[in-house]
Amino acid sequence: MKPTAFVTSDLSPAQLDRLTQRCQVIQGGWGYTGTRLTPEELLPAAVEAEILLIGYESLPGRVIQALPRLRLIGCTRSTPVNVDLAAATARRIPVLHTPGRNTQTAAEFTLGLMLAGAHHIARAHYALRRGRYLGAPASDFSVADHSGDVTWNLDGESPFKDFQGVELAGHCLGIIGLGRIGSRVAQLAQAFDMRVISYSPHTSLSEAEALHVQLVDLDTLLQEADFVSIHANMTSETWNMLEEREFNLMKPSAYLINISRAAIIDQAALIAALQQGRIAGAALDVFWFEPLPANHPLLSLENVTITPHLAGATREVKEHHSRMIVDDVFAWLDGRRPTRVANPEVWDLDQ
Repeated sequence: MKPTAFVTSDLSPAQLDRLTQRCQVIQGGWGYTGTRLTPEELLPAAVEAEILLIGYESLPGRVIQALPRLRLIGCTRSTPVNVDLAAATARRIPVLHTPGRNTQTAAEFTLGLMLAGAHHIARAHYALRRGRYLGAPASDFSVADHSGDVTWNLDGESPFKDFQGVELAGHCLGIIGLGRIGSRVAQLAQAFDMRVISYSPHTSLSEAEALHVQLVDLDTLLQEADFVSIHANMTSETWNMLEEREFNLMKPSAYLINISRAAIIDQAALIAALQQGRIAGAALDVFWFEPLPANHPLLSLENVTITPHLAGATREVKEHHSRMIVDDVFAWLDGRRPTRVANPEVWDLDQ
């Protein structure tokens, strides 16, 4: 008899079909309706489940303890921060997750933010949409200038002068955290002919050398880097890692990029550094409040590129995490140890 799997995760059609071959699948929640189930809604919906695969629903200990048939949990996120790992481990329930699912996507997004900041792409786009630098209305758009020297407002107010940027090539990228995403960012940046340095206490010299990255201390990185990109995990050691002192070490021409966690940066210190021109700009995908409050001071700053937590949002990520989680569910069903388990100690408890 097939085990029952309750799925709130957004699985790709191909991987969902694979799962139905070996499980009786019941869908609900965010991946199925676009609305997350509350813990109180999740409990009755998953009461018959032996396998629970979630995406963004919260799974507190009280729900884990109250699901009598639950034997396996899967979370299609890089880290299962929405799952009470201690409660799952206490019941000897493995918690699967999908580390690395968004490595390529997040690295590409980082380079996109760097390019947007360095070349003022987002600012220039917004200026045109607001009506700046535009010519008089035209009645016939079929008439083109074939002179071979088409230019855009070089006299007076000029976007060519106002949005003059810098190349990535020849500049130094400082990466804070040389894990999966940070390492991939390093490789992509080198394709742009950038020199890459990193502050990453948990990375060995040999690992850094294999990536052609120089390991340095944090102060050296901040003093030398033209672009500082954060790819560290949120821990007690990294909380408010960048404060006023650290921003004062950075070059006035430097840009800060963050797609990791906002709390790694002291919010007030960053805003002050941007307002006072102590750094050239910032590109941010994560914030201290999400959604970003409509009156947040970042929204009024011209030297900031902001995006609404999109670094991992691609169709490929959905396929990656779907395949990873279904592969590990099948391993578990076959009596094998899954590859990606957030609480591996359950196997040491006579699993």
